[in-house]
Amino acid sequence: MRRLLTLLPLLLGIALVGCRNPSNVPVSNTPLPQVEIELNMPTMVETTLPPTITPTPIVLADPVQLTATVWESLPKAPVLMYHRFNPQPGASSYRYTTSLTDFERQLNALYDAGFSLVSLTDWLGGNIHLQNGRRPLIITIDDLFYADQISLTEDGVPAHYSGVGLLWKFAQEHPDFNFTVALFYNLGDKGYANRYQNGTFTIQDGWRQARAEAIAWCLENGAIPLNHFYEHPFLNQLSPPEILWQLKENDKALREALALAGREDLVKSLPNILALPYVIWPETEEGDQVLFNYVNPEGAPVAAIVEGDYAGGAKFFQAPFSHDFSRWHVPRISVSSAAIDAIINQVDQIPTAASCKLGEFRGNPHILPEVISAAILNQINAGDCPYGYYVVDQLAFYVQEDVIIQYAP
Repeated sequence: MRRLLTLLPLLLGIALVGCRNPSNVPVSNTPLPQVEIELNMPTMVETTLPPTITPTPIVLADPVQLTATVWESLPKAPVLMYHRFNPQPGASSYRYTTSLTDFERQLNALYDAGFSLVSLTDWLGGNIHLQNGRRPLIITIDDLFYADQISLTEDGVPAHYSGVGLLWKFAQEHPDFNFTVALFYNLGDKGYANRYQNGTFTIQDGWRQARAEAIAWCLENGAIPLNHFYEHPFLNQLSPPEILWQLKENDKALREALALAGREDLVKSLPNILALPYVIWPETEEGDQVLFNYVNPEGAPVAAIVEGDYAGGAKFFQAPFSHDFSRWHVPRISVSSAAIDAIINQVDQIPTAASCKLGEFRGNPHILPEVISAAILNQINAGDCPYGYYVVDQLAFYVQEDVIIQYAP
């Protein structure tokens, strides 16, 4: 049996790129905590039941074949930031608008470079799974909901003349690219065009219903709405109570939209992640604390604060196992053709996923982490799997020589 070591706790760090360092950062800014794995098997003690007692049968779960996703080095991901989309043929892209022609070209270039999509929420939890040989990529879109970002046809499917619709179509044609996207919405400063004809979007009666149905489709299919403040304000110009109002009103408006669509059941799947409008923090520490301490209507604490804008593909988001991980400063790359080229030119810095078959197990109802740890070590000892970072379902482990550590969610 290999000797087990416990590493020192990972250093608490905040990735400060282009912003000041807020004080009193909550404890949850740290990387995922580490747990020592004990591999000693429990002692079996024989007992005799009185003859008048009938033992209750133990029903074991069906056997499960466990396969780990393995990263031989720390995974990291580009986080792309899009805004609006232009469906007109021959349209040009500029800072906050991407032509659908360019968007499709960018998706093809990223796919050919080995990238596949991971959800932002899975990444934050360390639940980082991809198909063999694929590299992680996260896509976000800001300032929802406009019809050029997501529109539904009369059949209730995403229209290909919208950005999310084109991404959906691309994922259907390339299943190993996956479909997931983070949508940062402001519902207090815009209407929603519910008609597209001859290259023009128009707002007509019934637009709130059309928008509500589009939001519901997004949540059902992995395009997750996240809070970008109700009126897209400059946070440095607001008092702490005004900042809090912007967050609450935005959350309220989204839940009202889901009620209008008759899909209140989808509320439970909403994460609590914030994106800074204009990438600007509040002016005061009290304002910062409003963000750190914000709890959504369902009682979920804020899980991350998303920033930008790192042009040129110069800043990747570290995995939560890393010393450089900070959930309060999630970096994003403002998309341009040059930024996509820069990411692809750095592709060798981003590891690819592999897999390791750990064997068949029974759990009642869950397989114990120490059992998984022993299975990982057995496969490494047999030469069938490498050292590195192992993700098994929603559990993560680090293995290097005689060290094995579980990262607690």
